[in-house]
Amino acid sequence: MLGANDNHRVEESERNSYDVRIGALEKDVAVMQSSLATKDDFHALRSEMQAGHERILTLLYGHKLESQEALAADREDFHTALAQQREYFNAALAEQREYFNAALAEQREYFNAALAKQREEFNAALAKQREEFYAALAETKLDLHKSLIGHLWKLYGFASMMVAGVYFIARYVH
Repeated sequence: MLGANDNHRVEESERNSYDVRIGALEKDVAVMQSSLATKDDFHALRSEMQAGHERILTLLYGHKLESQEALAADREDFHTALAQQREYFNAALAEQREYFNAALAEQREYFNAALAKQREEFNAALAKQREEFYAALAETKLDLHKSLIGHLWKLYGFASMMVAGVYFIARYVH
């Protein structure tokens, strides 16, 4: 069916009952005009057209209400699904947080154990180095005392020779 500006209708299906009824009414009007219908016929036709418009408006209003109810139901389903997804996400997040904290605690224990072991090894090596240092220091001290005593004996021998030389010179040379 072509419109007022010769555009085709969007819906190319069979004419619905409303279009058929309007077409019939248009024919009735044309027949009435051509047959000089009475005033009552025009009033009946007008009443029928108004009743048709009222039915159409009632159907449109009913469709609007159904659409709003369907939209409200969809919105409620969406919010329910969103709440369920939020709960699932929070549960998964809590589980992941527990797993992460457990792994972190395990890693902390491993790190502390390794640190304690390294500290013990370091303290043992430091104690061993200290003992070796004290042993080397004692040995060096002993060598120093031996060297000092050797120098003292040499000094004592030199002093003895000097005293003996002075005594010899003083007694036999004069």
